[in-house]
Amino acid sequence: MRWYQQWDGTVQSLNRKSNDGGPRTMTQDQVKHYLLDFITMMNSQHKPVNYKIVQSHIEDSLGQKVPLSDIQRYGKECDIKWRKVQELTLPDIDDEHWNQIAKFRKFLQRIHNDRLAFIDEIAIYAVMPPRQTLVAPGYQPLIIVEKPSAHAQRYDFIGALNGSQSIACMILTPADRKNRNIDGIRKEIVNEWIVKTLAPTINRLGSNNIYLICDKSWSHSKVNMMEALKTGKCKSVVDICYMPIALTKYISPLDNSICHGFKEAIRSQYPVTTANLPSLLSKTFLSLSRRQIKNAYRKCAIVRGTDVYYDRPST
Repeated sequence: MRWYQQWDGTVQSLNRKSNDGGPRTMTQDQVKHYLLDFITMMNSQHKPVNYKIVQSHIEDSLGQKVPLSDIQRYGKECDIKWRKVQELTLPDIDDEHWNQIAKFRKFLQRIHNDRLAFIDEIAIYAVMPPRQTLVAPGYQPLIIVEKPSAHAQRYDFIGALNGSQSIACMILTPADRKNRNIDGIRKEIVNEWIVKTLAPTINRLGSNNIYLICDKSWSHSKVNMMEALKTGKCKSVVDICYMPIALTKYISPLDNSICHGFKEAIRSQYPVTTANLPSLLSKTFLSLSRRQIKNAYRKCAIVRGTDVYYDRPST
C-alpha cells in the first residue's frame, strides 16, 4: 500500500528518498559560534575537549537541551575529527625554553660534527621480549618472561659517539654494582671509564680540538673529567660543555634519536638473557652505521644549515 501511495506512474517515484529527519536544533550560525569556535578556542589553549564538554557549553549558552547525537552530527559537518593527543609540557611552549635550545644548537653548528663527542648513560632491563609475535587462530599473543620488567635486572650503559661513528661504551652489570657496593653510575665510574677506554679511543681518532658534550648530572664533573682525560694522556679534548638542563632530548643524538633504535635493535635479537645482554649491548652500539649517526645529528639540528627551531611545536 505504501508503494501504491508513493507511485506516480514512474519507476523513479519508487526509489528510496533521503530522510532529512526533523528540524535542526541549532542554526548554522549557532553551530559555528557555539560548537566550532568553542572547539577552536580549546585547541588554541591546548586543553582537552570532547562532545560532552561541548554539549554542556552549548546548553548553558542557548538555555535549552540539545541532543548529543545532533551535536556530533554538526561536528562532522564542520569537519571536526578525533585525533590522538600529543602531550606538551609548559616548557615546550615557552619562548625562553626554545631560545636556550636554539642558542646551544647554533654553538654546536659552528663546530664540525666529527669534533663533537657526545656521552650519555641509559638503563637497559634484562626483560626485553619482542614487540610482536605470530599468533595462530584461537590463540593469544602471550609470552612467558622470568620477571616483570619492573623487577628485571638493570644494566647501566655508557656510550660515546661523534658525527661519524660510535666511539666507546661501557656496561655496568648488576654484579658490578653489587661488587662495588653502588646503586648506579657514579662519578668515579665515569672517570675510570674515561681513563681506561674513552681517552685512548679519542687519541686513535686523530682529531684535534674535540668538544665533549654531556648533561649536567652529578656523575659528570667537568674538573674530574678533564683530569681523567689528562691521566689518559688525551690532549685532543679542548673543553667539556654541559647541555642546558632538561634539554637533552632536543640536543643529544644519544638521548632519543639513537637510544630508541638502539633498544629496539637489542629487542629484535630475542631471546635476550642476562648472559648475552652485555655482549649484545656493546656489539650493537659499536656497529651503529654512519648514516644512523648522521641522521641523529640532523634530527637534533646540530648539522650546519639546519633550522634550530624546526621541531618547535606550532602553537
